[in-house]
Amino acid sequence: MSGLLGPGPSTAAPPCILVVDDDRRVVDLLSIALGAHGYRVTSAADGDEAVRVALAKRPDLVVLDVRLPKKSGLEVCEILRQDPDDPYLPIIMVSAASETEARLQGFARGADDYLAKPFSPRELVARIRRLLARAGDARESRRRSREAELELAHARDDARRAHADLSREQHLRALGAGVARALLGALDADELSGRFLLAVRAHLGVSVAALLTPERAGGTLVPAAVRGDGLDRFAGLAVRPDGEFATLLSALDRPARLAELERFPELTPELPALIAKGISIVAPLARGGALEGLLVADERRDGEDASRADLEVLGLLCEAAAGGLANVRRCRALADGLIETLVARAGETGAVEDSGARAEAAALVARAARALTLPLRLADPLAHAAALGDWAETAAGRHALALAAGADPTGRLLALARLIERAAEPVAAEAAEPGEPDAVALLQVARGYLAARRQGAGAARALARAMETCAGVLDDARRRALRDAADWPARPTAA
Repeated sequence: MSGLLGPGPSTAAPPCILVVDDDRRVVDLLSIALGAHGYRVTSAADGDEAVRVALAKRPDLVVLDVRLPKKSGLEVCEILRQDPDDPYLPIIMVSAASETEARLQGFARGADDYLAKPFSPRELVARIRRLLARAGDARESRRRSREAELELAHARDDARRAHADLSREQHLRALGAGVARALLGALDADELSGRFLLAVRAHLGVSVAALLTPERAGGTLVPAAVRGDGLDRFAGLAVRPDGEFATLLSALDRPARLAELERFPELTPELPALIAKGISIVAPLARGGALEGLLVADERRDGEDASRADLEVLGLLCEAAAGGLANVRRCRALADGLIETLVARAGETGAVEDSGARAEAAALVARAARALTLPLRLADPLAHAAALGDWAETAAGRHALALAAGADPTGRLLALARLIERAAEPVAAEAAEPGEPDAVALLQVARGYLAARRQGAGAARALARAMETCAGVLDDARRRALRDAADWPARPTAA
């Protein structure tokens, strides 16, 4: 980055500045001034030459006089903006005319900055430094966006291959085959666990069953879903994935009665806690040697032991559920990547400093959503909608969101689009799903906050303005949640 800001210890070539002016004295003066600050300078005396030099030498920035022979500076600016290889080349237009109309014409043709003659070379150098720094940040953002798009393409290919692999699974035995297909096709973790535990209870005839999954990748297995009577029985249950119990189950790769595991002395430290909770049957959800989850269930309601056939069918259900969990994880990663790409594109469209304000707004409403106990299906798209800012409401934003939603198998992007649409055209409370009015109100506050930050307001003052603007949709609970999320007094002072 130092090469963009002026001379430094880097061995990279200093930035090249193209100076276009038909007055040789101006060119010589600027060449001396810019050269003194470590920049390389090339020049052109008319519009045609400016285009040729810019396309041949690819300068890092152009200082362009408006009045030129052959082609005006406005025409040159417009031609350079249409260059497919470098449409973002920074351009500073210079003119003896200081009227507002002259400036507007320059900006309308694509100029990044405008200086009226006479000007100080020091001011020009300062503006060059600022534009080069911003151009460097923009190039880096576009590079990251391209890398993210490539990664998303790979993720989509992986998801397609995974789906094809799952589709080629052998048909399960007649008993449980339909449930297994549903588990393999589930794309939502709650839906999958609900179907799986319902099928387990129905097949085994047990009163309660629980699915344990890692809190995070490689983390401790804890109850993610419980179905049946006595739901509090499994509270506090935790199984270490690297412990002897989980290791043995993964090696067995089949359901087992807890009683038959008592003969393994290495399990003595872990078995008592499971026995105390009334667990009778345990089964690993393993795929490719990795433990995706663990099923635990109590005794059958009729008092009989689970038969060998029962355990075989349970093993098939666990195998299908393990595949479903792996597929859910891949699809969620794909959706996360799509959302990250949308946020990156939103960042490219605004000022560099907007990204910080959007991140503030997203964090603010995420904390407020937790305070209002909004369900994840609303809190998740709410934070993403705030991070997208006003870009989500533009034609380009709506088009990009629609394309991303079409590539998202989880439906999370559709939920994001729905929330943004609801914020633009709120529906009556009785027509909305539970929690949706809260999410819409918080999103409107986030947009008001971002608008105030763009106008130079500090964080506290920006939130106060946003809450004043959105007073009509803020009840006491929402106000408290926003104030607690921002962690400032009930009567904030101006920033």
